[in-house]
Amino acid sequence: MLFSRTIRTTLASAALTTAALLIGCADPEGRYDDFEARDTTIREDQSSGEGGGGSDGNGGAGGGGDNCLPEAGAVDGDFLFSLSAYLNPRAPILFVASLTTEASDGGLSFSLTFQPLVAADRETPTGEPFDVGPFELSADGTFTAQLPTLVVPGDANSISGSELEATITLTGGSLCAPADFICGVITGTTARPLPLNLKNSTFAMERIADPSGYPAPVINCKRDPANPLE
Repeated sequence: MLFSRTIRTTLASAALTTAALLIGCADPEGRYDDFEARDTTIREDQSSGEGGGGSDGNGGAGGGGDNCLPEAGAVDGDFLFSLSAYLNPRAPILFVASLTTEASDGGLSFSLTFQPLVAADRETPTGEPFDVGPFELSADGTFTAQLPTLVVPGDANSISGSELEATITLTGGSLCAPADFICGVITGTTARPLPLNLKNSTFAMERIADPSGYPAPVINCKRDPANPLE
């Protein structure tokens, strides 16, 4: 029993340290309790299919049915992209994602150009933009997009303020006309500032209809809102 309690204490301490370093909190015990609650909720949502499933009829997660694909170029444009890490889901890392589509072997493929945004105001570009793709779309609009290793500047990292290096895959999304809202789940790992597994994280991208004002960021397919700016 003593050995078992020692192991549990050691594991809890390690998890507390990781959460405190990533979130940069001044109250580690309180923040660790919050982290545990968030982690449990997200894992329950994932197991019930709420975190990234089900088409919302507007280009969300889940297949849109055969022949739902738009014409090449018809849905191209800029989107507000939220990368929501499960450790602190309502503090997403934000990008402007420029979507381009093109005909590919009788189907459709898409590419994205990501421009990180400063976390403090969620609108100022920071760092260098980077291109990913092309990625093939299935007939029902679903896709799996394995991104190359990305580096996000510290001022765009809303969680810790440190430079972030991650390798991620976007899954569960569907790009069907009119493709104004696309969402799904994220898997992958971070290498910096800490090595972490990003399983059960989410993404959401919403079309920017007015370039003079970005939409309020949401973090998942349920359109849960991000925390407001302080």
